Amino acid sequence: MSKISHVQYFTQERLDKINPENIKKYDKYLQSCIIRNKDVEGTTYNVYKNYFKQFLVYLSENWNNIDLYSEEFMEDAVDIMEGFMSFCQDTLLNHKKIINTKLSAISSFYIWSAKRGLIKYHPFQGKLDRMKGEREETIISSYYLTEDQVQTIRQTLASDSKYDIQDQLLFEIAYNSANRIGALDRLTLTSLDLDEMVFKNIREKEGYIVEVVFEDLAKELLEEWINMRKDDYDKLAIDAVFITKTNGEWKKSSKLTLYNKIKRYGKIIGIDDFRPHCIRKSRLNNIYEETGDLALAAELGNHKSTETTRSFYTRKKSKSEVRDKINALKNKTE
Repeated sequence: MSKISHVQYFTQERLDKINPENIKKYDKYLQSCIIRNKDVEGTTYNVYKNYFKQFLVYLSENWNNIDLYSEEFMEDAVDIMEGFMSFCQDTLLNHKKIINTKLSAISSFYIWSAKRGLIKYHPFQGKLDRMKGEREETIISSYYLTEDQVQTIRQTLASDSKYDIQDQLLFEIAYNSANRIGALDRLTLTSLDLDEMVFKNIREKEGYIVEVVFEDLAKELLEEWINMRKDDYDKLAIDAVFITKTNGEWKKSSKLTLYNKIKRYGKIIGIDDFRPHCIRKSRLNNIYEETGDLALAAELGNHKSTETTRSFYTRKKSKSEVRDKINALKNKTE
């Protein structure tokens, strides 16, 4: 049996920064639960309350205290929850069983909220892969693409007929920019500045306005894609960059469509559970490893703190890699 690790993370200072409106929402839910089952007030509900506060601290530090019922939370719920799972695994060193319980605590809150009509739907029900095998050490896989894997994906997207120009374009912009899927979903032609190679004024999480940058290959693909669209009025009339033909009519691609496209990239290199966040993490990690500049990676990732980048977006080095790096530095000074 593996040893349980304890991390002293949730200081009073961190707890004090939680959005008070989120605490009010949870307290309302908790009181409703206690009324229905007072016998477990000091046991099960106390554990759930503690776990939920940990989640609120995570939201405070990584999602700018986003409101639990906000439109932004509902749209980005899967990314938020996957990030929380990684936080529990990498920072808190939680085992699968603990993380399963934390997910249940959060999910129960949203089930109750939906039943009460406080939200229209449970934001991540049926969309989040649950943990399997509680004795396994790996909670949720974090993949950091190497440059060789990036090139393999590029070459396959360009040469395999089952992929089209939008598949190429989505990968290039996602990797170049390291933006979240919520920003990629909002890209429009009117926000595009081809000369500067950037999409401007894109609304991301909780109303943040960000820029989505890209590089030369993506620019060439965009120019080609725009020319292709000029031949079809229905396409031209849609401002969204990514579009899908449904029942003979062109429409803006849904976020789920983009998500599924990105999952297919993973299959090219043999990764079945590849997710959009893997591209973001890969890009920021590669920038850090190539330049050694953590602040540069944090700036591209729109992180307020380099510690966020270091903790969640850089690959943890093995002890042998650390040893080799130390020896390399020694050799330089000799």
